[in-house]
Amino acid sequence: MAQTRKPKPKQGPTGKNQPGRGSGTAAKSRQPDKGKLARGAAARRLEEKKRRQRTLLWTGVAVGTLVALVALIVFMGREEPQAENRPVAAEALAAGRAAAGSEGVKTFPMAGQDHIRPEEQPDNWNSNPPTSGDHLATPLPPGVYDSDQDMRALVHNQEHGYVVILYKGIPPDQVDQLRQFVEARDGSKLVLAPWSGLDQNGVTLTAWQNLETLQRVNMDVVQAFVNDYMVPGATKSTAPEPRAA
Repeated sequence: MAQTRKPKPKQGPTGKNQPGRGSGTAAKSRQPDKGKLARGAAARRLEEKKRRQRTLLWTGVAVGTLVALVALIVFMGREEPQAENRPVAAEALAAGRAAAGSEGVKTFPMAGQDHIRPEEQPDNWNSNPPTSGDHLATPLPPGVYDSDQDMRALVHNQEHGYVVILYKGIPPDQVDQLRQFVEARDGSKLVLAPWSGLDQNGVTLTAWQNLETLQRVNMDVVQAFVNDYMVPGATKSTAPEPRAA
């Protein structure tokens, strides 16, 4: 008698592959966490805001520093107003000349005004230092010089209405007085320089055809000479070319 085999029962799906078991949890884990995303976006927005604030702050600091620097440069480079030439009373001038050992202004005939070449020397100067005569074709710029300058150029300055102040062997404090006077009138037709060619120690005030010699500095005398002979505004200048620079 033949044996009859009972068919093996089919195994049902295991738990991992069974529908309805665990599949909902896996699907849920794959969904984005909306709360976390929102918090991340808010953090990024806050960081971006802080970054913009820092940028604006440092830009403001940089601009403020630049403005302050420019203001400082303008302030430091600002030109002081030029000193005014005050009038000198006759009594003050007389007392000043006595204190300075001055005999007053001497006037000389015009010795000429021709231009000479750099290799030539004039032979018609009639005072020391000269106040007219042949000279170089180019004058010197105004201002203070610390060493001897070419007198042939300085005569040209006188021709243009300059006052040229020369000194030799005077104390430093007197040189400083003259320097401060000229520097306070920067750009005026004034030249200050030492000159070893003076006959004696002291100061000479020179203009075209006019000369005053001082044994020591007196600023009333200097101021009065400038008032009389420095162009423009000179009351006694005889400079042939007062409008030339």
